[in-house]
Amino acid sequence: MIERILEILKNNNLFLTGGGGVGKSFATRAVIDRYKNLNKNVIVLGSTGISAVNIGGVTIHSFFSFGICKNADELSGYDKSRSAKRRLADLKEMLPKTDLIVIDEISMVSGALFDMIYFRLSNLGFNGKVMVVGDFYQLPPVATKDNNSLFSSRYAFSSYSWGL
Repeated sequence: MIERILEILKNNNLFLTGGGGVGKSFATRAVIDRYKNLNKNVIVLGSTGISAVNIGGVTIHSFFSFGICKNADELSGYDKSRSAKRRLADLKEMLPKTDLIVIDEISMVSGALFDMIYFRLSNLGFNGKVMVVGDFYQLPPVATKDNNSLFSSRYAFSSYSWGL
């Protein structure tokens, strides 16, 4: 199975899914290890602090410097702040050198958050592949009542960016 995943990642992004206990975490760790053994750059992200720790990474919000932004419109404004500019410069240097980004517990990533991830990747020169891992039948994203976006979507798979 690992060889097939690696073959797919040569040309495509990948959504690795399945119920509890089928080996998603095992496969994810094996892919990360293989990339690292090949001296490729891998960034490992979790949707929550616990998922980030479990996979040996950091949170999506921390890595991408999202602050408290709820959507890409808010993020555009936030990016003009002095503190954001410093972090964005670091990301702009790091992302073009990154071969693979792994996002664990994708079921907890909202459509708006997934669009913000896409916004960062497309604006900061990322050319690698993305592997998202999780089961949409498990924990859903946290719903907010004040989401005024015309195109709001609860799950990552219903975001504009999912099919890109």
